[in-house]
Amino acid sequence: MNRKDEEQKKAGKEDEMVRLAHHMAALALLVAPAFPGLVPSATALELSSKERRVEATVMAGDLSPPSLEAVDGKSPPSAAPIVWKPRVVGAPQERVGGAVRGSRAPATPLVLAPGNLALTLKASPSLFWHLDTPTPEGVKVVFTLIDENGEAPLVETELPAPNQPGIYRIRLSDYAVELESDRTYAWSIALVPDMSNRSRDRISQALILRTAASAGAAERATDFAARGLWYDALESLSDIIDAEPQDAGARAQRNSLLNQAGLVIDGS
Repeated sequence: MNRKDEEQKKAGKEDEMVRLAHHMAALALLVAPAFPGLVPSATALELSSKERRVEATVMAGDLSPPSLEAVDGKSPPSAAPIVWKPRVVGAPQERVGGAVRGSRAPATPLVLAPGNLALTLKASPSLFWHLDTPTPEGVKVVFTLIDENGEAPLVETELPAPNQPGIYRIRLSDYAVELESDRTYAWSIALVPDMSNRSRDRISQALILRTAASAGAAERATDFAARGLWYDALESLSDIIDAEPQDAGARAQRNSLLNQAGLVIDGS
């Protein structure tokens, strides 16, 4: 074996180790509620406080002003208060995400989900994430979904690279995925500058669990939030904003919901 072949073999092994590290991080998130303290408070994947305050928010294709509040910081009259009441499911964990050590990519992805396990009623909910700058040239965006068994990912696919900062949606129905009830899944968004060297990835991850619906329960965003159904509340508000981009009330509610989970998006 010549030197070039040896270098290629070594690079392949390093890439495989990075992929394994990503999947192990997802598994750590999955088992963390059962084993508090398993996920360290400071890791190479941890999102810094500076990175948590990302800039701007617009839905994909929405060119309207992103203002979510009225003048003087008061919500528009049409915006009913929204209060998220998270259910206690295991011990809260630090949100894992942000820059993997060694990354030089200027953009940072942020999954729009709480730092601990969050719930949905839907078999195929929408997932939302934020990008703080346009995707750098040559950088790929990779979405991964893995279940608690920790085997091969249910989904690992490249997404269209956003050309502007904002909030973006992933519909699990587009991938023929249906979540099983009472089963925990981890999902992530990674910015990949080099598919042959995944050590430079920037990644953000979150947890989701599908739970049973209550008979006769209302299905408005405020009701979802009050019942601790994070993903359904966020999807309901985003559906309204997609249909009516100028709805300042829905934008104010979504901004409030995100803030309550510590997801502060500057300039919104």
